[in-house]
Amino acid sequence: MNRYQDLLDRMDGFEAGSLVIDGSDTLKLQGETDDSIIEIPRDYCIEVLNGNHFEKHNHETLLTVKDDIGWPAYAGLYTKIKRKVE
Repeated sequence: MNRYQDLLDRMDGFEAGSLVIDGSDTLKLQGETDDSIIEIPRDYCIEVLNGNHFEKHNHETLLTVKDDIGWPAYAGLYTKIKRKVE
C-alpha cells in the first residue's frame, strides 16, 4: 500500500499492514513499517483492501474463504483494523 493511504488510515485511528492467516484459529497483522506481527482481537473492526475498495469482514469469513487452489483468499492483502466503537 502506498504511504499516503497508510498515513490516512493511521490518522483515522487504524493500525494497518498485511493480513496473516497461518492456519491457526487467529488472524494476525504484519506491520507495514516495522514488520511487527500482532494478533487481531475478535472485537476489532477489520477492513481488507480488495481491488480499489475496502471490505469489512469478520474473523470467520477471513479464516474460511479460500481461493481456487485452497489457500486463504485474503492472506497478504492490505488490511486496517481498530477497536469497534459501540
